[in-house]
Amino acid sequence: MARAMVGNVDLRFIPPPAEPTVLMRSVGKGMVGIARIRCDADGLGMLGKPAIEDAFLLSHHLTHFHSDVWVDGRMVEKPKDIRGLTTIHDFRHDIGCYMHSAFDTLTFHIPRVVLDTILPDSGQEQLEELDIRPSGCVDDPTVGAIARAALPALCRPERINMLFMDHVSCALAAHLVAAYGRVAPAKGPGNLAPWQERRAKAMIAARLDGDLRLADLAAECRLSVGHFVRAFRRTTDTTPHQWLLRQRVERAKTLMRRSDTPLADIALDCGFADQSHFTRTFNRLAGSSPGVWRRHNAAHGPGLSFGRLSTAGPEAGGAPPGAVTKPERADAECAPALLASAAHRTAGA
Repeated sequence: MARAMVGNVDLRFIPPPAEPTVLMRSVGKGMVGIARIRCDADGLGMLGKPAIEDAFLLSHHLTHFHSDVWVDGRMVEKPKDIRGLTTIHDFRHDIGCYMHSAFDTLTFHIPRVVLDTILPDSGQEQLEELDIRPSGCVDDPTVGAIARAALPALCRPERINMLFMDHVSCALAAHLVAAYGRVAPAKGPGNLAPWQERRAKAMIAARLDGDLRLADLAAECRLSVGHFVRAFRRTTDTTPHQWLLRQRVERAKTLMRRSDTPLADIALDCGFADQSHFTRTFNRLAGSSPGVWRRHNAAHGPGLSFGRLSTAGPEAGGAPPGAVTKPERADAECAPALLASAAHRTAGA
């Protein structure tokens, strides 16, 4: 197969029938490509030659498979069973790959510029290199957990929550820098300024469907994506995605207090995929099911709030009464705590 002309983010060096569809997300000044590459038949053979570029490809192996990989003409040794392991390819090297058996892997294409974006804006910190063995396998539980969080969303592309996938991309890049990066020490970022916090919350509350990119929020606050995510967490004690989920729950409380609208309709109005997704999230954040909460609070005036949230004002309540938002896109319930943890570790790196 011909060498790609403009990098490898589109994975054009993967031939049919394994040729994947790539979800591309903007992170800072770069673009992260996320794809599931699967081939159910043995003997796919030699893959195309990837382009030489300053970027990395993380391949998290969902199954064990047999392949031969060469880096700069030398074969790379691999464990006997690679299921659950992650291979980090460095596209600055000449890479060749021959696929002997069927395979299933989740890949993340991450340009170097994205890793640089993760660092604070102070200019006192610079990423020198990733300490990895090119195309070698690593047992990295954090990468595995992030991959498992992203996989359900990729299985339902028509309902992908773009804000959630931005978090996945940013968290993975942040983990790479924290776990493998050689960087100079520098002070971590501070909190958001009051105007930045107000603007970010207002933007999220106005888009309860989650169809909002971290890059948009960061640009509105005049920060890089990495700086914005860390500053938002330091300011609010949560991530933008978790704050979005809490606003959906607060919006649902308002609707349940003011009307007898069926819970299935409230779920869609508040940006959830369906009533089941609504119930799980509501129970986790409010401590009871929507039906129980409605019976206890519908006739008692202003309802109970939780944490730092309030239904007063657009920053905390989001959409006006009666507004209808798009259905929630699949966003993997297990992911928020993981992504918050990855971002938190990087903030302290």
